[in-house]
Amino acid sequence: MTNAFVKFFMKKRHIITIENLHLIAGFSLIISGILVYFIDCLEMALSWAIFGAMYISMSDIGESDMSIEKLNHPNHIIRRLFGYVGAGLGVVLVLFYLGKLALN
Repeated sequence: MTNAFVKFFMKKRHIITIENLHLIAGFSLIISGILVYFIDCLEMALSWAIFGAMYISMSDIGESDMSIEKLNHPNHIIRRLFGYVGAGLGVVLVLFYLGKLALN
């Protein structure tokens, strides 16, 4: 019984893959770069866009091809955690700049 329980949780698939988290973070940072262009300056816009492009380029990690052992490795868990942080903060940044544009 315990073995079946462990196998069930070891094969658990996440709702949002690390690749999709990187895409969310990357595109929201690029959108933030476009928005900040109208608020601040070109340099800041380029900085956000370059940072977003780097996130998008990391989206091909291949989580679906990883073994269960690699999926449960602490390095991958940390990468997943920061993937959520990056995606969440990227969306917050977009909302912040949209709000700032609305006030102008």
